[in-house]
Amino acid sequence: MTNTAQGADAPDDDKPRRGRPGRRTIEERRNAVLDLLAGKAGIDQLAHKYGVRPETIEKWRQDALGGIEEAMRRGSGSSKRERELEKRLKNAETALTQVSIDRELLKREVDKLKSRPTRPKKSRR
Repeated sequence: MTNTAQGADAPDDDKPRRGRPGRRTIEERRNAVLDLLAGKAGIDQLAHKYGVRPETIEKWRQDALGGIEEAMRRGSGSSKRERELEKRLKNAETALTQVSIDRELLKREVDKLKSRPTRPKKSRR
């Protein structure tokens, strides 16, 4: 009895690596996209090798190209989220500095008031 999908004498390299299509590790997806971009294999070959549909390989390729495009646009090396967090941190540091200055000024004023002589209280008689 022969294997229905590939035949009994199919090489191991052509068999899908897992029984569950579409569940691939990041490393497997990266290798597939690198092979595709390097011209080492076509979409159909990679789909067969990894046991996924050709559309899945194409989506992996599009995702990788989107990531490359984003990396090229950044320039500074930080993501949009990182830049937003850096801005919020700078604002928080500025606010903390201002609060510290205000606190110190208030403390000095309180110290001045404490050292000043007070008037005697009037009697209620």
